Amino acid sequence: MRVIMTFVSFVALAVVTSSCHVSFNEESAAEDPCFRKGVTISASFEQPGSATKTSLSQDCKVLWSKDDEFALLSATGKERFTLVSGEGTGSAEFSGRISGKAPYYALYPYSDNCSVTDGKLNFQLPQEQTVSTGSFGNGASPALATMPDASSPAQFRNLCGLLELNLCGSSITVSRIAVSDLSGARLWGDCTVALNGKEGTDDQTMTVSGGSNEIILNLEKELKLLPSTPRTVYAVVPAGSFSKGFTVKMFDKDGNALSFISTQNPAAKVSRSFISAMNKVKAPSITEPADTSYRGYFKPLFINSGVGLDNQNGTLPAADMLGWEHDYMTTADSTFQYKIFISSDIDANGVLLYPDNEPRYRLIYVHGGHTPTHSTSLNDIGRSRIKTFYNNGGSYVGTCAGGSFPYINKPYTYLEIIPTKISGTNLGKAAVDMVLPDDSPLLDYYDFGGDFRIDSVVHNGGAYVAAKDWISNLEVLTRFDYPGGKFNGEANIAAYKTSSAAKGRIVTCSSHPEGMVNGERRDLMAAMCLYAIDGNGVPSAKATLTNGTAKKMTSLTTPGLAPVGDKQYHHFKITIPAGGAKNVNIELSTETTNNLILSLRKGSFAWMSDADYLLAQAGGNKTLSLDYLEEGTWYVSVYCPDAPKVTCGKEIFTYSGDKSVLNGVPYTIKASWE
Repeated sequence: MRVIMTFVSFVALAVVTSSCHVSFNEESAAEDPCFRKGVTISASFEQPGSATKTSLSQDCKVLWSKDDEFALLSATGKERFTLVSGEGTGSAEFSGRISGKAPYYALYPYSDNCSVTDGKLNFQLPQEQTVSTGSFGNGASPALATMPDASSPAQFRNLCGLLELNLCGSSITVSRIAVSDLSGARLWGDCTVALNGKEGTDDQTMTVSGGSNEIILNLEKELKLLPSTPRTVYAVVPAGSFSKGFTVKMFDKDGNALSFISTQNPAAKVSRSFISAMNKVKAPSITEPADTSYRGYFKPLFINSGVGLDNQNGTLPAADMLGWEHDYMTTADSTFQYKIFISSDIDANGVLLYPDNEPRYRLIYVHGGHTPTHSTSLNDIGRSRIKTFYNNGGSYVGTCAGGSFPYINKPYTYLEIIPTKISGTNLGKAAVDMVLPDDSPLLDYYDFGGDFRIDSVVHNGGAYVAAKDWISNLEVLTRFDYPGGKFNGEANIAAYKTSSAAKGRIVTCSSHPEGMVNGERRDLMAAMCLYAIDGNGVPSAKATLTNGTAKKMTSLTTPGLAPVGDKQYHHFKITIPAGGAKNVNIELSTETTNNLILSLRKGSFAWMSDADYLLAQAGGNKTLSLDYLEEGTWYVSVYCPDAPKVTCGKEIFTYSGDKSVLNGVPYTIKASWE
């Protein structure tokens, strides 16, 4: 079935009463009154009339489509009826047979899983609906006709209602939309309708079990939102849905979340056979990657070209190829470096860390240069920033000097994260070849021509870990192929990650692949970065919230009680006891004007894209109220979408916009239930 609709304003569903005429030939009727062949049913869906409760345009029409089918059910039988004529019109003929005894029930669309049992109609509502602009999904809206006997006229009436989404946006192209019920009502699953004469009326009794409170609208064609003219799509949902509002999540074809919208307006509640229209809304630019490991960071990459390091104006061709947004610091001034990297009035923890000391970027890349000079310029505090970044889950890639920095090299003081010493190659201004062991994890990202080698990588004095100094948790990614050199066959690229899931991964390279703009050497640099971030530490919950106790996240001196940073998540647990909980309230409050997003999910982190319940309205004060929550471990998440803009350049690193979020947004979170 397809629909042609023109709406002037809110509410009222297009699919309503239809009349059917059943005919059969005399010969088949004489055989068995409970089994008649050659039956033709003429069916036409009702169209909205003047008695509707809305200013629905009279141009609204519901039309039958090719391949439409319905099931003709009785207590003792089920048959399939298929459209044979009338495609594209409001009245069509279907052919099939009748089995079983009256009364009969015609259910659109046909399903192998529908039945009539013990005076109840059983069928399934799907989680996914395929929709096009201005219409609801073909076959997504179930309708029922009751027939006292085989010759009686029938009236098809809707079992569900529609939510009308009117969406605007700039530079947003949508492939998939997820709609969630904020009351927890199930939007899909196993449906049961009492066949008591009230079916297809406002008093019908329909229950939904299994399933969940979220449905997916798959767009037949990608939908490009317009800045001011709304694009309209429809979701078929059970009557009574959205009594406490709903959440809309929009995704692109790659699964990246593009926008999140919430309404807690009870007027959104859907009635049977009517449309509840969402006011025109411009989708906010709140995005989230499809890959969960990219979520909760300000950006993927920070490039360090600080004091004593090579200055390449913050470029890294491999990062550009990967599409990674990044910031960089290029300076020879230790005072400038201190303000950016270590601490300032507007950013107490420096660029690498959030107020709770969690990593603000997924990865830091450190250039080549002179390691002792750079290490001295950072001093103990600067080095501790990198150590904290790594210990709390951030990853590290370094080339040449940057590759030496994580090791021990007495008498100098380096990071000393990797507990072994390095040896010098004493080879400068040269090029070296590398070979990859057949089990090198870098081969998971690129095949490097299939010959397990990369030729002519620039080398200028970089150090390496000799075989005699090799330690556990250090792995070989490539080896030198430099006949005649004392380091021939030794590891050129190595990786280090402890058994601690909380810590990140370090990848070090003795040579210089970072400047290459194409080819295998650029791919080598990209593979190093990808392997490093694939070793990022696993996030953990801040705390378990106890029933009725507020937790204040306001301290700049106690990491476990710190405010939430720009584009950062804070995760918490709540444990709902056996038997579930009633009157559940999750309260988020802040005295700032910043935006905060509140989400809830059972069993794992409540990322916005995956949350069972999500409040994404503007502002920071939100309360999620649920009549009931089933037992188990639930995760509450607080996300700050606000972030400043960064401008980088040589001796330039400035923030504009809301700088207050650099020291976090203080808030209070509380969970209570009965």
